[in-house]
Amino acid sequence: MANATNGKVVSLGDHSRARSRLSPQETAGVLKDCRELALDRIASSLSGMFDRIEDDLFEMAEKSHDREAQNVYLDARAVAREKRPTIEAAFRRQFVEFFNRKVRGESAAATSSQMGELSLVGDEDLEGTLAASEMARKMSNSCESELFALSQRFGFLMDRPELKDDANPLSPATFCAALKDACGQVEAGFKVRMALMRQFESYVTADLHNVYHDLNAHLVQRQILPEIRPVARKNAPSAQRPKGASGAPGATGGSAGGRSGAPAAPGSDVDVFRSLAQFLGSQPQGGLSGPAAGAPSAAGAGNGTLVWPTIPGVAAPQAFVTELTRMHRDGGEVAVPAGGEALVVNVLRALKVAPGSASLTSIDSMTIDVVAMIFDYIFDDPQIPGNVKAILSRLQIPTLKVALLDKEFFSSKEHPTRRLIDRLAEAAMGLDERSAKGAASVDMIEATVHTVLTEFDTDVTLFVRLISEVDAFIENQRKTEELIVERSSRYIEERERQEIARLTAEDEVARRLEVRAWVPAPVREMLNTHWVRALANVHLTEGEGSPPWQSLLHTLEDLLWSVEPKAAADDRKRLVTMLPSMLKQLQEGMLRADTPIEGRDLFLGSLVDCHANAVRAGLRGMAIVPDGPSAAPELPVAPSIERTVLPAGGVQVQEIRLNTPRTKGMVRNVFTRTGVWTNLPRGTWVEFMPLGAPVIRARLTWISPAKGVYLFTNANESESAISISPEALAEQLRQGEARIIDTGPLVGRAVDSMLENARAA
Repeated sequence: MANATNGKVVSLGDHSRARSRLSPQETAGVLKDCRELALDRIASSLSGMFDRIEDDLFEMAEKSHDREAQNVYLDARAVAREKRPTIEAAFRRQFVEFFNRKVRGESAAATSSQMGELSLVGDEDLEGTLAASEMARKMSNSCESELFALSQRFGFLMDRPELKDDANPLSPATFCAALKDACGQVEAGFKVRMALMRQFESYVTADLHNVYHDLNAHLVQRQILPEIRPVARKNAPSAQRPKGASGAPGATGGSAGGRSGAPAAPGSDVDVFRSLAQFLGSQPQGGLSGPAAGAPSAAGAGNGTLVWPTIPGVAAPQAFVTELTRMHRDGGEVAVPAGGEALVVNVLRALKVAPGSASLTSIDSMTIDVVAMIFDYIFDDPQIPGNVKAILSRLQIPTLKVALLDKEFFSSKEHPTRRLIDRLAEAAMGLDERSAKGAASVDMIEATVHTVLTEFDTDVTLFVRLISEVDAFIENQRKTEELIVERSSRYIEERERQEIARLTAEDEVARRLEVRAWVPAPVREMLNTHWVRALANVHLTEGEGSPPWQSLLHTLEDLLWSVEPKAAADDRKRLVTMLPSMLKQLQEGMLRADTPIEGRDLFLGSLVDCHANAVRAGLRGMAIVPDGPSAAPELPVAPSIERTVLPAGGVQVQEIRLNTPRTKGMVRNVFTRTGVWTNLPRGTWVEFMPLGAPVIRARLTWISPAKGVYLFTNANESESAISISPEALAEQLRQGEARIIDTGPLVGRAVDSMLENARAA
């Protein structure tokens, strides 16, 4: 911009005011004033944005038909309401830090390196950084004229005449980086933080233009370059995304924040590919800008992008791409042996050494290597059945072709090809290749792959259509699964009601036995069995606190008093008076417990002896009745897993419990005892590996509100379910009889694995 060849640019060195430099103290004062003015204005606007953002998020949740998206919007709304002071304070702190870094010339440490050097960050960090970069780019475009003038004036103040917009301490990148870090301070999921950050974008953009206008006016008043002529800015040409590769609406979510149709920041779509290339021991040569990079052809000379004249956006020779199309259409169908394990072969490694690959560039060769490594990961994944791996292996050639067309395949989680593979893997979760119950899922996966092989050319909109079809199939499977959940949950709730009634009854009896110094063995045994059962039955039928419940407790108190030593004459007289009614109440209580008549007679006969012993002990002046020989102390009982299979409305529910000795004040927190945390969210897949039994995979679909019991079901196993207490699941996880399955997107896990290897290397 220093060149004034066209007469439209004023050189800073030739400006009359530029010759009289400010002192360092004056410069620092002006910069500080600008920082405080900008911070106060944006922070004040930020405070007013929260109410509007809450309304926007609530409206988005109402309009969304996706349950997961609704939860994200509602959680983001709750964060905006509850964490407002935290976000505002963090924004002020981070903004000042980034501003000061850029003033010191450390822009790379503040934002630039964060948005450029992405080779060693995780997917979430990458998406967050790219989202901030894209947000800053949009703001720069909307405030271009004011930002240009402000950068000229800051360049004069900081004695950097060639100061670029990104290096401006008050550039949109500074605001966006501070806002990203502020949202990152709240304890919420990544999607929630990103949803919150995106809502700030439109409001901040509108306010930022006014802030820049006021900053320029403030600097003009200070006679800092009062006259800046308009200039025709010469920006570097950006590579256009080929329509055939990923230009269709909704085809990709974009690297920057996952918004459909949002253009990626320049160079951002190849950062993950660059990291993977480095992992392979080679660095892509030439400028990596756009879908591919290398020596530009005649059609794309000057912008570092390979553009072949006959197939727009194809970054590989047309003959090679055409041959790939022929291969997956003519030779993609591989028979899967019925009832046997299919042969899975990584054909990409053989493809690379084929004679037709000799003309490929180094970038194309590395693309083949990276896609081959992705399928190596898929073939090694124990969560995908062997027959499904054989079907997915047919997607090797089409996936390679997509990767050659668009390097964003590696960095964008929302790329249609990645999403389709992820959805197919999701549909295969829980399949048992030894069983024919999941035949519908296997048929759907095979039909989807067949469509790709026969119809895919270069337009990835085909994958978008297939994703909707797979999603519809999965949704239909889930509706079938809901019927299993409904029947099983009713059964579990009834079982829990029975258990709660039993535990409440046991507590009532145990609490009274604990405060008695001595209770005869026949009475103790009857109370711990028959009377507990009577109380539990009344709890279920008439409720705790009902008149029959109170009557049973009153009879319990009378019985315990009746077997204590009777030293006073009044006590002996009271015993004789109360016996007829108490015996009647005992009979009724044992009837409620369904005690057989023989058991009732046996206890009442023992009770006569207990009363006689109580009277004799009282006459002798004894405080308690002597007990027999003390029993040996009970040895601690190790927890054990109990399994019971019970029918529940046509569904076989396997009930798994942890049998532990009942102790006073037992800690409810499972983690305290086992060291394994089992606070699982719904949707979690768990693999159960009982000794001597087949492995079962099931998804957590329901959690009982009363006791937190987990219900696991599998849409491909519509006749069975697993009910397991958190304690039992923790014990199984500790013993290695169960494990939590990583159900993250399949391709994303493959890329993460390779990036992790790159970091380790």
